Amino acid sequence: MIPISGSKLQGNPRLNSFLCFVVWFLFAGCAGVPQHPTWKNATGGEMHERLMWQAVRDKDWNNFEQRLAPAFVGVDPAGKSYDRAGWVELWKAAAIQNYSMGEFTVQPAGADMVLTYVITLPGFADQIRVVSVWQQVKSRWILTASTMTPVRGD
Repeated sequence: MIPISGSKLQGNPRLNSFLCFVVWFLFAGCAGVPQHPTWKNATGGEMHERLMWQAVRDKDWNNFEQRLAPAFVGVDPAGKSYDRAGWVELWKAAAIQNYSMGEFTVQPAGADMVLTYVITLPGFADQIRVVSVWQQVKSRWILTASTMTPVRGD
């Protein structure tokens, strides 16, 4: 322990130990991305998108639907547009069992986040470029729009 000269902390090992614990605890809280992301500890747009696809894979339709805005609009890779209820039915029927995601970009836009990424959905579609718009409402984020475009090889 480093003694603090000229202070009341010098010579008080219990207080020094306590202060070291407090400093360690504060730094431990800054250890990065949560090991097991949940809707309550999601820290950004990419994590919200990953949780949405996890909900689709796990057939967690309650959480999936709760994160869609009432006026949600989605466009599938074939160009068909959907409202909120139609989007839920699309993914229920798709029976996604696995997915992979990459090439994320997140752009803040006022109270919104605009995300672009590529997702592969085996059995549904090869690579798809997704553009999603998330909006913060009160203390949570909701998905307001999502559009999908097939990635074409050159």
